[in-house]
Amino acid sequence: MNLSINKVSGLLGGILLSVTSANSWAVANCSFPAGSTQTETVPLSPPVISAGADIPVGTVLYQGSWLMKNTIMECQWAQADVGKSFWYSSSTLISNAPLPLSNLATGPFAGAVYQTNIPGIGVVISRSPDGNPIIPNRPAVTTDAENPMRQVANELGGALNFAGSTRYVSLIKTGPITPGSFTLSGANLPSVKTALEPPVNSHPGSVAVTGLPFTFYNINFQGTLRISSQTCTTPDVGVTLGSFDIREYFTRIGATTPWVDASINLTNCPTFYGFYNSTNTTKLMDYNTGQATVSTALNNSVGVRLAPTTSVIDAANGVMAIDSTVSGAASGVGIQLGWGDSSQAPTLFNLASEQSVVLPKDGSPTIRIPLAARYIQTAAAPTPGKANGKVVFTINYY
Repeated sequence: MNLSINKVSGLLGGILLSVTSANSWAVANCSFPAGSTQTETVPLSPPVISAGADIPVGTVLYQGSWLMKNTIMECQWAQADVGKSFWYSSSTLISNAPLPLSNLATGPFAGAVYQTNIPGIGVVISRSPDGNPIIPNRPAVTTDAENPMRQVANELGGALNFAGSTRYVSLIKTGPITPGSFTLSGANLPSVKTALEPPVNSHPGSVAVTGLPFTFYNINFQGTLRISSQTCTTPDVGVTLGSFDIREYFTRIGATTPWVDASINLTNCPTFYGFYNSTNTTKLMDYNTGQATVSTALNNSVGVRLAPTTSVIDAANGVMAIDSTVSGAASGVGIQLGWGDSSQAPTLFNLASEQSVVLPKDGSPTIRIPLAARYIQTAAAPTPGKANGKVVFTINYY
């Protein structure tokens, strides 16, 4: 016989699916089939990621999730209690933490990020990909869920089917990361426990529940994850802009010479493996299917900033002054910087902003930063002479 019953809300939601024979109890007598408590060891994957040393503190550099098995709670109640309800809640807490909390105090995971064996990298367990962390010493308890008790024919009771919950493990930047390659051990990550609990609040007229609290899941981690935070060699770059006749090239303010390649070639680059966050969370395990799915890693990137050693004439359009302290310096001209291939049409480099280059994941040892430069007329009556300049470039790894 089928039992019609409302949907149960809460962290572990379900509906009453099956029924049992009537008996007489003063409470909702609930129990779980043997083996309902799941103790699982979640494997870390993929084996390696890259973490840019210059990503902001609080940035997620790795995120994996797992889905637990569905669970059934069987309940029976007395004829006299038909029309009443029983209530329950659920909790998730950190059952063991091998290492202490970090000092991360900002962002959606503040106060819940534990240290790992890698300085500058912490770990958090959460109920959602973008927040809702499991707070130490404070179980994350859902709102109380109500289950009405009904009778269909002579049937009193039924089974609550709880869908398995998804949890997330994220690695967070908590401080400076020293360039290098490091191995994270799953044994150093916190353990997690999820349980069905008695209701948090009082509900007058409701029926008490036996069989609670009951632990659904005990979760540990295993395996290793290598984190690469390596950088390329950054060389000095010399650019020859050429010699130009004032009468031919500088006939009005804003007149320019042809673009010249000023690209930076980063050398001795490591492989940039990419990273995982809430947009591409990797499925560590679905315990209902026994399957894991590794998502495609997001590409790392570098950010490029240019800072002239001379004054800036027009930051938005990438115009800097030449070195007027040089003997025989020209006047009325500046140097303009562009972003892109000099043989095409570079965009003007905004000296107040950072430009970005997406890094390949193919292990290329050389990465080209596409820059271009040219002269630009800045005054009505330029004079000939030397037109030198210097720019300090900063490469940030993300």
